[in-house]
Amino acid sequence: MVYHVDGKGINALEPASFDGLNVVESDIEEWVIETPSILGEDLLVVASQYAKFDRTAERPDVLALDPDGKLVVIELKRDRADTTTDLQAVKYASYCSTISAEELQQDYRGFWNERRDEDDQLTPENVGEEFRNFLGEDITTTEEGYADFVLDDRPRILLAAGSFGPEITTPVVWLEREFGMDITCVELDAHQRDDEVFVSSRRVLPVPEAEQYMAKRRQKERQQSRSSGRAERAITVLLEAGLVQEGDIVVFDPHKMPDDSKKSYDAEGDFWRGRITGKTGRSNNVEWLKNGSEYSFTALAQEVMGRATGREFNVNGYPYWRHPEHDMTLSELRRTKVGDIDW
Repeated sequence: MVYHVDGKGINALEPASFDGLNVVESDIEEWVIETPSILGEDLLVVASQYAKFDRTAERPDVLALDPDGKLVVIELKRDRADTTTDLQAVKYASYCSTISAEELQQDYRGFWNERRDEDDQLTPENVGEEFRNFLGEDITTTEEGYADFVLDDRPRILLAAGSFGPEITTPVVWLEREFGMDITCVELDAHQRDDEVFVSSRRVLPVPEAEQYMAKRRQKERQQSRSSGRAERAITVLLEAGLVQEGDIVVFDPHKMPDDSKKSYDAEGDFWRGRITGKTGRSNNVEWLKNGSEYSFTALAQEVMGRATGREFNVNGYPYWRHPEHDMTLSELRRTKVGDIDW
């Protein structure tokens, strides 16, 4: 049971069915496009009803990118997932495995421009900036203006439905554990109170034990794939190379100080300093010494410059943080030193 709490008390929300609420799958698809966090994670939606596969008219419901640079094939079912949902998504993932990073950005541009006014169209430069900010990596730009990164050639699969039976969960667990496929199952629930409708999501697979197993397996695969040139988060690469360690202090690069900064630069001041946490998630890489909160390097660079100037910034954070011991920025450290490591 789900409850609504307000200042006057607590009230139970009655379970409801999407069918009873006259919700169809296209409604859920639109919810995911506009608010992908409804699926329980941070995603950048690229397209819906993607129809650019050769010699087939089949279309995945939604294509998205996750912060690790993996394409996510999302298949939606309003009610219980039918017996072919997993196979359907596996087929779509195989179709998507050959999409390049630039093609993905071109598709993103085309999809979102169809949803925008004619005087507010995205350029390749706009799209490239969006992808660089989302990925939070030391990413350069192509001549066309797109983000220059390597798209992982093993797409993830995310199945979202009203419920899942063993005809789906059993093969999903088997595909994960035996073949290393990255598949997530999310159940969507609806509740109602008077005329208000509430939607919640709950991840049912992978369960924590399976997730830990698969995380170790994928880490091994990443280590084995470095020679093939796959892109990884800069902080992951630097930590695994031993070039930075948990507890290392990084300092905001004074050469990146905005000209209109209202705050004086002090390399010893907590405002301009961070401590590497040793964590490799999307938003917990560095602790800001000023307030003890954790950020990504990009988010902290933007926070520091925003507070110093009173305006917003969209930057890629790794060139903004200098490691005093190496006397270079984190982006310079990755670019010049990682290649010298004997893996």
